[in-house]
Amino acid sequence: MRNIWSGLTILLIASMNLFAGDSYQASLEAGDSLRAAGNANGALAEYKTALEQAANDTEKSLALGKQGVVYVYDIKDYGAAKAAARQALDFDVTKPVARVTALQVLADALMKADSDYAAAAAALEKAKALEGVEWAMPSIALSLGDCYRFSGKFEEAVQSFRSVLDMGNADNMVKAVASLNLGQTYQYSLRIPEKAKQAYYQAKELNPGLAAEIDDHLAKLP
Repeated sequence: MRNIWSGLTILLIASMNLFAGDSYQASLEAGDSLRAAGNANGALAEYKTALEQAANDTEKSLALGKQGVVYVYDIKDYGAAKAAARQALDFDVTKPVARVTALQVLADALMKADSDYAAAAAALEKAKALEGVEWAMPSIALSLGDCYRFSGKFEEAVQSFRSVLDMGNADNMVKAVASLNLGQTYQYSLRIPEKAKQAYYQAKELNPGLAAEIDDHLAKLP
């Protein structure tokens, strides 16, 4: 099942010849740019520099959360991701971006490393309940749908994936993944082939780049 992480906007800067930033914000931006360029280790180094430069708990929490993002999605060191996320959550933060980032990292690490979908769902529900996190709701709902599906809560999974399709701030790529995941839930879990086909066709329309993967699933339907 596909999932994507789209909670934080990647900040691009002009030069790709980057070095340690001379301020907290510069280090974060340098890390974001290096990660966008595929340099996970370079990004991690910048986020660690940002942690050293942080002036308050919110800044420390965000720097740790971004480290967790690299660990869980790029390096796939889930133990390090969980440690960074839990350390980030220990801080008393004032901005929701720091907390929601850490909660999403923790949830994905729990799913991928431990198959602990109940604990992952609990973390995501905490993220969902935060104020001012509308920008993160599409990715939260996608991850919640995965938790519900793999823990056997298929109707809840359907509701979560469908909710993404109704979100005005979800782009077509995110909606396509939600529709693809919805199709898989209908096909392999609920055994409703017609609804699976509808979801797959919608996913293909939203993102034609998924056509080959979707056709593989369609070929298994009656």
